[in-house]
Parts: sequence; C-alpha cells; structure tokens
Amino acid sequence: MDNMMIKYLIFPCMLLPAIVSCSENGLQEEGHGYLSARVYEDGSMNDVKIPNEKFPELKSGDGTDDLVFSLTVYDAYSNQVAYVEDCSTLAKNPMEIRVGTYTAVASSASSGPAAFDAPFYSGSTEFSVAADEVTNIDITATVANTKVTVEYSDEIEDNFQSYDFTVTNGQGQLVFSTVDCTAEDGRLVSRDGYFTVTGTLTWTLSLVNNDGQKYQDLTGTIDGVKAAQHYRFSWSLAHEPDNIGAGAITVILDDSMNEKEYDLVLDPDDTTVPEITEDFEYSDVISVEIGESVSRKLTVNSPDGFSSLQLTYPDPSTFAPVKVELAGASEETISALSAIGISASSVASETTSTEVDVTSYLSSLPIATYQVTVLAVDRGNTYTEKTYNFDVITDVDAEAAAVNAWAMFADVQGRWFAQTQPEGLSFQYKKTADADWTDFAGEITVNAESRTYTARLLGLAAETEYVFRAVSAEDKETKEMTFTTEQVQTVPNMNLDSWSDQYTLEGGWDSANKGSTMVSLYPTQKEESHLAVADGSGKAAAKLESMYTTFIGMQIFAAGNLYTGQFVKANISVSDPGAELDWGVEFTARPLALRGYYDYRPVTVNRGSHNGMNGQMDIGQIQVMLTDWDAPFRVNTSSEQFVDTVNDPAIIAYGTMDLNSTGESYQEFEIPLEYRDMTRTPKYIVIVAAASKYGDYFTGGEGSTLYVDEFSFVYDPSDLTTPPEMTVGE
Repeated sequence: MDNMMIKYLIFPCMLLPAIVSCSENGLQEEGHGYLSARVYEDGSMNDVKIPNEKFPELKSGDGTDDLVFSLTVYDAYSNQVAYVEDCSTLAKNPMEIRVGTYTAVASSASSGPAAFDAPFYSGSTEFSVAADEVTNIDITATVANTKVTVEYSDEIEDNFQSYDFTVTNGQGQLVFSTVDCTAEDGRLVSRDGYFTVTGTLTWTLSLVNNDGQKYQDLTGTIDGVKAAQHYRFSWSLAHEPDNIGAGAITVILDDSMNEKEYDLVLDPDDTTVPEITEDFEYSDVISVEIGESVSRKLTVNSPDGFSSLQLTYPDPSTFAPVKVELAGASEETISALSAIGISASSVASETTSTEVDVTSYLSSLPIATYQVTVLAVDRGNTYTEKTYNFDVITDVDAEAAAVNAWAMFADVQGRWFAQTQPEGLSFQYKKTADADWTDFAGEITVNAESRTYTARLLGLAAETEYVFRAVSAEDKETKEMTFTTEQVQTVPNMNLDSWSDQYTLEGGWDSANKGSTMVSLYPTQKEESHLAVADGSGKAAAKLESMYTTFIGMQIFAAGNLYTGQFVKANISVSDPGAELDWGVEFTARPLALRGYYDYRPVTVNRGSHNGMNGQMDIGQIQVMLTDWDAPFRVNTSSEQFVDTVNDPAIIAYGTMDLNSTGESYQEFEIPLEYRDMTRTPKYIVIVAAASKYGDYFTGGEGSTLYVDEFSFVYDPSDLTTPPEMTVGE
C-alpha cells in the first residue's frame, strides 16, 4: 500500500512565563502569557508509483519554508480571542494572551476550489496558558484538499499528439494538458492538482492520435471523496502501438487507512459500463423505518459480464465495515450474508445481471445511519461504484434520549427521526408514582444538525424517582426514561455557630493556625458580637485575622483561616516553618453554588513579598471545590505542597472569590461551582476562607481581618443569580 502523500507542518508554540496572581494554594486566576510560534515544513513525499523530485525532504532553516500560516486562537466558548496573519512573526513578537484554556487553529492561505501545486493545510490543538511556567504546543497541519495526479506510459506519449485529462469537483476544474505539462524533452511533467472537498470528482480523458483522429471522450465519477486522499491516474496501452484501440487506467486511492486499486481497461469503441439501479427512490440519505418491509433491492447489470462485484456493509453487531466479493463467492459467504438478512448470489464471470436484496438486513438494524457500497467491474475492466446512505429511524416523531438529574432539577434531551423537525417538540414528566403527566412549559433548545433538543425540568423534589418522555404535536406515546434526583446534602455547622472553645470550630471545620497558638497567636477565633444574622440564641461567626510575632529568633506570620478538614501537625522551626493539613470532608452531593456572608477589612501587605504583593492592599479569599480524591488532600505549607486547582483531574467542580474591603459591614456572597465533569460523583468537599490570600506563602497584611458567617449551598438553579448552562446534550 502506498503511503498517503501529505505535508506536515509542525508548530511548536512556546508560552512564555506569565506574571499572574495566584491563590493561596497555587490557583492561577489573573494575568497574561505570551504565545510564540515557529513553523517547520516537512515536505517529504512517499509514493512508490510516482517518484516526485519536486518535494525532497526539507530540513529546518534551509530557506524552503515559504508557506504562510495564519494562527487563530479561540477560547473555551469558541470565541475568537486572537489572530495573527503570519504565524512566523510570533517568533520575534510574541502574542500576549490571558491565562486560560484555548484552541489554536493554524491555516495556510486558501487557493480556491481547484489549483495546481497549491495545497491548503489546516490543523488545531488545545492548550492552556498557566502562570509562572512555560507551555509548549505542537500543531500538525495536514492537507485539507483532495489531491489528483496523472501519469502516462511512454507508449501513450509516443502515439498520441494530445491527451488532456480534465478533473472537476463541481466548483472548479483543472486540465492536465499536454501543452501545459510538457517539459523540454517532450515528456509530460507530473503536476499536483488540489481540489476543495465536495464529495465527488468527475474526470474526462480526451485523446487525439498522431494521425489527428480524435477518440470518444472517456469519463467517470468517483463518489465518497474525502480530504487528504490522493487519486492517482496512471494510463498505459493495453495493445501494441500499431493497434491504438484501447487504454488502461489504474486509480489508487490512499487515505492512509485503506487502499483501493482498480485496474481498468477502457476501449473507446466499447461504451458499455456496469449499471446499478434500485427499486426505491435514490437520494443522498434514504430513510428506513425500523421493522418496515418496504423493498430495498439493488440490481446490477453488466453486458460484458463480471470480473468483480464487491459489496461493503456495516457488520450488524460491531458496525465496522465488511467487504465481500460476490464474483465466485463460496456457499459459506452467501449463507453468512443470508444469516444477517442480505440476499445475494455467487456471480459467475459470464453473468450479465444479478440482484442484492438488503430489505431484511436494514429492517433489523438499530437507529443510526449506515453506508452500503456496491462496486461492479466488468470483464473489460470498466467499473461503476455506488454508495447508499440508509438512515434507520423509528415510526414515532421523537423519543427520550438522555438525562442528567441533579437534586432539584434535571436536564433532559430528546431526539427526532424525520428529515425535517416535527411540529410541537416538547417533553412531559411526572413522579413515577403519579398518574398524571406534566407538560413542560419552558424553553426548548434545538440542535438541528444532531436532530436533538433539550430542556431543563425545574421544581423537582430531591431523592425522588421521575419519568419523562419526548413528545411532538402528533405523537405523545413515546419511549419513557426514568431518573432519580440526587440528595440535598450539607456540611455540619455551616452556620459557624458551634465552637468547642474560643479557637476551635466543630463539625469537621479546622484551622491551619493551631501551631501559632504555641506562640500565643490566635488568628482564628469565635465571634459573638459582629454577626451576619443575630436572631436566635447561641449565634456566632468566625473572625479570621492575619497576625505577626517573633519567637526565639523566628519571624512568624499567620493568616487567619478556616477550612473543612483536619489539622495534622505544625512545624515550628527557623529553617522550615509551616504546617500539614488534611483538606476535605466526605460529601457526595452536587450543589450549584456556595452562599454566605463576609465582612473584610484589609490592610497593606507588610509581611512577605509573594507575587509582588508587598506594599499592595491585602486580598482575602473564599474557595470551594468538589473532588473524588481517594482520601483528604495532605497540604504541606513547608514544602509548598498545595492543591493544583487548575490541573488536578480529581477536581469535579470548583469556585473561588477574591475579597476586597466591604466597608465594615457584612455582604452576602454567591460563588457558583463550575463543573468540569457532569457525570462523576464527588467524595469530598473543601471550603476554605482566608484573611490573606497568600498566607500559605507567609505573605499578607498584619491586621487584615475577615469575618465569615452563615454558609449554605444552593441546589435550585432558579435561586441563582446566573443559572448554570445545560448539562446534557450538545
């Protein structure tokens, strides 16, 4: 098999270090990085049939990198955030870009629907810009066109005065002309034609012999044409030069996955080719209802007999393509086809007509689109190939397809099966124990390309089994799908009222400041007078204050903080001060946001200098994360072992908020949880509040004070300031 002839262009893009602010545990939030790109062109070509001296292997820096590539950067929401016309300019002038996750798309200049020696390349990759580190990305740009080349034997060049080969994709055409492609020695120069992919190529060969006799044009059409495929036409004579009555063509399709070789003899005096017809209406997509008995029979006529008759169809169990040869097929092959519902016969070489019946086969397939291809080659080696796309559908308009159930709502998806969208698409739902259905009255989001639509069912009860179904204006008796809503869970003592003493919270809450009590520093304390909600007895809040002292030669800075988890041990030493903490308490629900109240009174940072904060106004912080760690995360401030909130794959959802001065009064806050995975169930939750965001790095303002009170979770999207996006479907 020939290797596919593709140029690869590699873009190693370097993200220079970005100066950004980091959270107390290493979170990158604000700032910029710098994107730099260098282009390397690999023009090596592999084709065992046509040696191509135009494209020897190229090495970086040899002056042959003449293609210009643009670079477009998109954010996670497919919004274009940056563009540069020539990627090579980034080597000297890096592109400034904010910290985040992006997709880079590299493209060469388009050459129109058809052009010689002008391939269009495109490639993309995802990358992240992180703070204080270098990120390298590679983009492999591959040929996005279909490639066509033509070659003639010496006998054709010696015995014909012109042999023009025309190829069109329906939008543009190229003529591989004797005049345009002839070198000084009189031999034809191989040219590379590149076509925009339209799915079809039609070719015409025009021949005039040395006596001026013009032969009838030979034509053909190739369907199923894809990008990065190379169609190579190689013509030679089937007879001696004194009898110029026929020609031969070899078409090789190399798409790097499979190779089709057709050795075809075309006689200008014999215009007959195999013909494939069907007893149903042919179209680009042919709808078949599940279980229907409408005949789907293919008839193949070949006046010159058969040298090959190939049938390609999806295996009904794996859906992988299977190719069988019916010319001279064994009884075992015919029986195997019959077992899956395909009726066919073994075809002898002298047979002129045969049938392939796929009626039963199609009616047994599940809902999906399937491709069946028939290739007929006659004994004169002319051929016809035809592909059928069968869309197996149900006899109902729509049905339930997917659901993502939360505690107090569910995102549901339905799909329809007709070629056009049915009227009145919607949903009905109810508790499984109820008799009556509720008609969904909210907004429907439609995706016409995938024939799906989605909606959000609100006002559901937690830990309750429901059933829903997709409906249309004409069809309500459709497939039902059952789901159970999740639990509404809380963390003990979220109102922060319960303390075992003045400095120790109860209910799974702790502080990293326990070591500082050994030197009479108490950054985390119970607050009973300054409360967000004063009604009721026994109310309390948490007062977190950043403090500083010296102890036997050590300078000790402790930022007031609290977190869900457990203090492990303190490390009080001059050379390596710090603490070890276990972050996280068991938690298996999926809230949408963390709410509460805070009052923050910062001062100028006068201790430490992490992230250039010395002399700047201090920043407080509240974080919340859901994870499926196998155990609580061991934080070690001495060795700077913190949770990587950007890249840790165990983090299912995360939210954070930086705090500034509140003017000495409580303010309500709401931190939405951004879910990175919509299917996994959490095992732990971490809630962290700190008077100095960079306290883990012993940086903050001595005296910065944060009051927090009355934490709670939000489970109902109707209660949120900004409801979350749909969590099912596309």
